[in-house]
Amino acid sequence: MSFDMNTFSRYSKNIYIFEKYMKYLGGKQRLGKYIASVLLDLWDLYEQVFNIKLTTYFEPFCGSLGVLKNMTGVKAKIIANDYHPDLIEMWKEVKEGTFVYPKSISEEEYLEAKKLPSPNAYKAFVGFGMSFGGRFFGAYSQKYLNDKPEDFCKEMTNSLKRIAPLIQKVKFTNKDYTEFKPKKMFIYCDPPYAFNKYPIKYRRDTKKYDVFDNDKFWEVMREWSKENMVVISEITAPPDFINIWEQERYRSAAQSKKTRFNKNSAVASNTHNTEKLFVHESIAKILLPLLKNLPAVDVSKK
Repeated sequence: MSFDMNTFSRYSKNIYIFEKYMKYLGGKQRLGKYIASVLLDLWDLYEQVFNIKLTTYFEPFCGSLGVLKNMTGVKAKIIANDYHPDLIEMWKEVKEGTFVYPKSISEEEYLEAKKLPSPNAYKAFVGFGMSFGGRFFGAYSQKYLNDKPEDFCKEMTNSLKRIAPLIQKVKFTNKDYTEFKPKKMFIYCDPPYAFNKYPIKYRRDTKKYDVFDNDKFWEVMREWSKENMVVISEITAPPDFINIWEQERYRSAAQSKKTRFNKNSAVASNTHNTEKLFVHESIAKILLPLLKNLPAVDVSKK
């Protein structure tokens, strides 16, 4: 694939996506395909400019695979890692075709699943798929349906079955991201947001959170950027990381007329943020002149 800035004309600036997706708070299900398109062009440009063949696509914080599922066509190895043991166990079983999909989950079964020892694929299915807003065992989702007809169990099942054929060549790992020493990789990082008091991606139960060291994270990103193409999704970043692309996004556990973002509202929104892609300045200063026309997309819900 050759890099041509004119190829960006294929993107619309007002695209609305209405698709069933794995409920996972903080995931990139709506924005993922657009981020992936930017990543693919960055990949090609990096290889051309630096004359380096990247051997692997690597996500240290893979989550719900919102971006990764759109990157599985790359002619390279793919590694998907996450610190959540249940989540990774679920992805492994979905990939292998060994996961047994439940037909329904009662509130009693939901509460019992929470007690299961980790790693457990079923626990991840229930904890994310049957929880309000995809918040891991935050609250049983059926309580919040009101008059809205939804089958969360069926939606989760359908979502995972759609993803299964896309991840057959993906290697799933459950490690702390600092254990990796990558070289010649394209790395996409979607870490817990620094502005968020509780890093949701590392939530193990309802009231306890692992601590995510943001300062250490950026130090690791600096080191990785020396021998890899590293792109980070964040809201903010240290001054030596350059924002190369951004897009407004809606981020909330709830989806209702009362909470949904309205760009015409005079009231400020705490759930509407600008998603940005950052690259270390050592790479950005070389690539940035060629990245002025990266596409913006509107993925807000009407």
